[in-house]
Amino acid sequence: MTEDRKKPTAPDDEALNASGTAASGKDVPELELEDVSWEIEAQEAGAAPEPEPYAAAQSEPEPEPEAEPQEPEEPVTRVAPPAAPAQGGPKLRPTAPAGAKLVQESYVDPGADYTAEWGWRTRSSGFPAFVFNMHGSKLLFSPRGVEPIDEVGGIGRYFKYLMDYADSSGMGILTLNTESKYAEVLARKQLEEAGELSAEGILNVFSKRKLEGGQISVFYEILPRDRHVGAIESYASYPQGFVVLDTVSLLYGLLKRHGRGVHVLALHVPGAIIMVAGKNGDVYLSRRYTLVGDDGDALVEGIFALEQDIVALEKNLGQKVSHINWIEGLTNTLNLPRPDVEIPLVPYPVHRLQHGGETVWSALPDAMQDAPMAAVIGPREERLLRPLELAEKYVWAAMLAMALVAFVGYGYVASHKADAQARLAAIQSANSELEAKIQARSGNLAFQDVGAAVQTASELRLAALAPPLGEMWNYLSSLRPDYMRVDGLEFTYQPEGVIVRLEGQVEMDISTAQHGFVKFVSSLESQGFTIQSKQIDLGLEGNYYSLNALWPLKKKGD
Repeated sequence: MTEDRKKPTAPDDEALNASGTAASGKDVPELELEDVSWEIEAQEAGAAPEPEPYAAAQSEPEPEPEAEPQEPEEPVTRVAPPAAPAQGGPKLRPTAPAGAKLVQESYVDPGADYTAEWGWRTRSSGFPAFVFNMHGSKLLFSPRGVEPIDEVGGIGRYFKYLMDYADSSGMGILTLNTESKYAEVLARKQLEEAGELSAEGILNVFSKRKLEGGQISVFYEILPRDRHVGAIESYASYPQGFVVLDTVSLLYGLLKRHGRGVHVLALHVPGAIIMVAGKNGDVYLSRRYTLVGDDGDALVEGIFALEQDIVALEKNLGQKVSHINWIEGLTNTLNLPRPDVEIPLVPYPVHRLQHGGETVWSALPDAMQDAPMAAVIGPREERLLRPLELAEKYVWAAMLAMALVAFVGYGYVASHKADAQARLAAIQSANSELEAKIQARSGNLAFQDVGAAVQTASELRLAALAPPLGEMWNYLSSLRPDYMRVDGLEFTYQPEGVIVRLEGQVEMDISTAQHGFVKFVSSLESQGFTIQSKQIDLGLEGNYYSLNALWPLKKKGD
């Protein structure tokens, strides 16, 4: 018998500490998944549970072949999480010898109806349109259906852009002996030394979590530079704006939204299952299971691999996982095989859509609606501007409500003016002393209340004269070079104009950062800004700057 079984990579992957040496499982409070091997051998066909009545139709089990002794493997030290290899999980491929029957065939009955077993729930409500870029093809999801598009420029409205980086170097969890502020730099260095990160990849750090003993757990993903930069560059020519997510960041954002407790989310897209698991919003395990084929056998094999990892995760956490949140990405049938697993699969509600004249189902509409801003991986400008735009709508709604209340109040007073005058005349004629007290109190009220009202009106008038937030940000973005990163932005309205406060980093070498900062300040002054204050702190940890610039109100019409 040829040795075709798949060897899991998780037991060989060890997290490196700050000195670059492998950290033992005792020192690293991360996952230590037991050696899980999904052996797809003909002798297991009789051991797997078979559903009735299909089990009765199975043929006699084949004789059990003798297992060949395996050569011991050399230990390999890699920069990868103890439980999640940098490649995002093992590739799943049929490994039975030629002519042997796959174990999973006993779970796939062509005549069975799995729809009731999954317990699918369907949604008919509308949802915001979004784009799903999968295997290089762009699909526009909208209540009208799923349609392929060439470019995003013709959509004409704000949307979310979901990418599936199947060619990514993967994601994982690093355990580092360092401080939180140095974790990203050290993670980049170790990944480069291990060959996991090259010029073709972009390191994206999702979260940093403090562990016992001064260690830091870093959850990261390596994005393919050409595809990710291409998506971000298309944003520059799209005035309506959009945000980019990928399948890993989508699951990470949903995990954080699920709140406290242990949660597992699995996204099934054609050709792969992406899984993120964690506790209290922190990621403890992430994998991508690449499926060979689009048939039921490949899906069942992937579900078995997923369950084995979750069972190992339960042992490490000392907690049971109640269920796996299953997100069906895009399928042309709901009659998917569902093997008999210990941990229940609870699917997200699916929408029934039309694609190329055929009916398809997808749970991505609800998942994309639920995804918070924590799931967004770019562009950086849109991550800052989009919350401001959403807040601006609420501010205008509040101002409109206040105006309506004032208008209704004025109408009520005007309609009762005659009656009020008659009553006031009767009171004045009956008691002159009461009239004096009323007049005095009226004067006090005017003195106390009118001042605050005038101040509020003045602030609203200044805000109305200033350009909209989006216009001011777009103008600043056109002046900001790529090496000037903006981490903080504040607008203050003054009679002479709008004071813009910028804080961030100069992403240049320490030797050239001062020159780059001075060049940026000079460009602002050449465009009519008045620099009120500026400061830059150069150091090995980063080149941090802050400046206050005055935007005159006359710039609104420029």
